Amino acid sequence: MTSLTNAGIDVWGSGTAYDDEYSAAYRTGAAGTSSTVTVRVDSQDNTNNTTKTASAAVAPVWLRLVRNGTSVTGSYSADGITWTTVGTATLTEANSTLDAGMFSTAHSGSIGTSTFSQFSVS
Repeated sequence: MTSLTNAGIDVWGSGTAYDDEYSAAYRTGAAGTSSTVTVRVDSQDNTNNTTKTASAAVAPVWLRLVRNGTSVTGSYSADGITWTTVGTATLTEANSTLDAGMFSTAHSGSIGTSTFSQFSVS
């Protein structure tokens, strides 16, 4: 189990003021061109109505990214078995191996914690 604690305004803003507005745990170069990254979000403090763990779903929830070449598909699941696709993105000029992990932001000046478990890369 991994817990990430932080406070910050946003992760999507530009400029150095936003460089540390999140917490992350990841494996460097763990995901190749044919990889599945899965994690369970066990809990998340409700510090703001737009608090993020990279999902619109409410914890507890499973999150999954599947990379096939330059295509990455994101999904979520309530049980880790039945998945709902959120969307697919095309990576341009991506390395053959990429970092894989999870991040969280409180999206608030208040400190918040997200707890993750069962992180895997296959």
